[in-house]
Amino acid sequence: MEFSDIVEIIQPSLEETERKIDEYIRSDIPLVYEIAGYLLGGGKRIRPSLVLLSSAACGLTEGKDRIAAAAGIELFHAGTLFHDDVVDQAEFRRGNASSNMVWGNKPTVLVGDFMLARGLELIYSCGSLELLRVVSRASSRLAEGHVLEIMSERKMVEISEDFCFSVIDHKTAALIECSTETGALLANTSNGTVNALSDYGHNIGIAFQLIDDALDYCSEENKFGKKTGQDLAERKMTLPLYYSIETAPEDVRRRVIETLDKEENLDSSEIAEIADIVDCYRGVDLTRQRAKEFVTNAKKSLDAIVESNYKKRLYQLADYVADRSF
Repeated sequence: MEFSDIVEIIQPSLEETERKIDEYIRSDIPLVYEIAGYLLGGGKRIRPSLVLLSSAACGLTEGKDRIAAAAGIELFHAGTLFHDDVVDQAEFRRGNASSNMVWGNKPTVLVGDFMLARGLELIYSCGSLELLRVVSRASSRLAEGHVLEIMSERKMVEISEDFCFSVIDHKTAALIECSTETGALLANTSNGTVNALSDYGHNIGIAFQLIDDALDYCSEENKFGKKTGQDLAERKMTLPLYYSIETAPEDVRRRVIETLDKEENLDSSEIAEIADIVDCYRGVDLTRQRAKEFVTNAKKSLDAIVESNYKKRLYQLADYVADRSF
């Protein structure tokens, strides 16, 4: 099932959310709106969709706070992407040249700050201190995730499966979990339901990033929206690579580590060689398998939610996360 089919049930609310996003990225400074709109012109809107589906699954299908929260979290997410691209010196985002490549680092960071602030303004407008706490907690976890990645790149920590999952938990799962928890909180539902939807978001957030990491080795570049092998070029030890070198013979493992430890940038032949090793030792397959385990856990979390068409869409969204090819 396509993502558009899954979210069709909330399409009018998503359209309202788009209008709210456009309203809140407008500025008296034309360049701010230009840069913000450049990034926000793409993307699937998974996080606002999760806010809307989660609140609807708890019985809340109307009201301006749903729209404000959905738009706020998407703006917050987009702001972090701007910062990501500067930190990673990324060249592409969502199939286009990244904003730091087009306008430079300084405007990109500052517009990222602007979008984070506008996102928090929308969350504040919902009038819930608990919502602000949840979003603030996700923000701090996300920042910690970036620091963990930098520590990895600088060989300040020993890389393990647990470490890789910790990066995923902080960098991706935190904000997706925040999205589903926000939807439940807006509906003023029971603590048990809030916890169930929070757990659902946490699990699909991990699964989502696992698939992203797998696609970095096997996707079609024009569909994925960034260069394949980009994580490898940045020397990021994601799980497809970790699983591969853990199962590879010692001489292969040593060769990969020596290549990653060299000071010069990796050339295309070195990236291709390591990608072949990941393929040979089933790093992508093992990563996809782990993603499906987290999707199964996410679905189990929904047992606490009353049956509805919105709950069915959350099930379908979990499957979509694990099965997507871009």
